[in-house]
Amino acid sequence: MGDRSQEEQALMKIQHEWAEARVKGDSSYAQRVEANDCTIVWPDGSIVNKQQDLQTMTGDIVFTEFKIDDLRVRLYGDTGNVVGQGTIRADKGKQDLLDGKFVWTDTFVKQGGQWKVVASQITSVLEK
Repeated sequence: MGDRSQEEQALMKIQHEWAEARVKGDSSYAQRVEANDCTIVWPDGSIVNKQQDLQTMTGDIVFTEFKIDDLRVRLYGDTGNVVGQGTIRADKGKQDLLDGKFVWTDTFVKQGGQWKVVASQITSVLEK
């Protein structure tokens, strides 16, 4: 991360901490980083708000892996766009919920001096 701006580094750090929080089931991190009006589109096409997303971290969904392979950050003033790719595994009970390669786009806006996620889209990578 040597020559990246402090803001780019901050967004990359948030991405890694957010992924770690999912695996730990730590909804307090998402509570802090997601804007109150955050919208998330899951790989199955469901559209959830912040409260619904927080429930996925405390309910019967367990993230067993969230490995980030690549992140690309672009800044537009107080808006940041992060495109990432990696491996995500999650179970709901005995059912595989997520298992494989995914790409995502997270949009951040600086609110009160802090980066907040306002929108997120997670897409499954199809095998060729």
